[in-house]
Amino acid sequence: MDHTTLDRGFYLRSVYTALGFYPLRSYDMRFRAPREKEYLSPEAIHTIEHLMAHYLREKLGSRVVSFAPMGCKTGFYLIVKGFTPMKRVMEAVAEVCREQSSLRVMGEIPGLTVEQCGNPELYDVEASNAALKEYGELIEKLLKEE
Repeated sequence: MDHTTLDRGFYLRSVYTALGFYPLRSYDMRFRAPREKEYLSPEAIHTIEHLMAHYLREKLGSRVVSFAPMGCKTGFYLIVKGFTPMKRVMEAVAEVCREQSSLRVMGEIPGLTVEQCGNPELYDVEASNAALKEYGELIEKLLKEE
């Protein structure tokens, strides 16, 4: 991917197989365009990571292999196994964004406890709400354009 032209969006990054036969799809979830230099804060990234990792598994089940932040702070990687259509994955992402963009308190963030998280003080409800709302609207728009 050419990061000098990459926009916000949802991209199929790669398709590969594990163990020579098991299909995996890796997606880029770009909340921010790299060249705009408007990055997600570490607190927002951590909050979104907890929300997406939990709720995407509710929507897509065991097909979710991994959900992880990008080091560049522009978005996330999502790895899905099997032959789940990209449209269905995008719909699940849009649903989570819509349902989780109105958090009120830390207690609504799954897994953000000292027993389940290495840094439970690192979160930002307001920033994650805004980023999820904005990204969810983008995904809804992309789905309508298909």
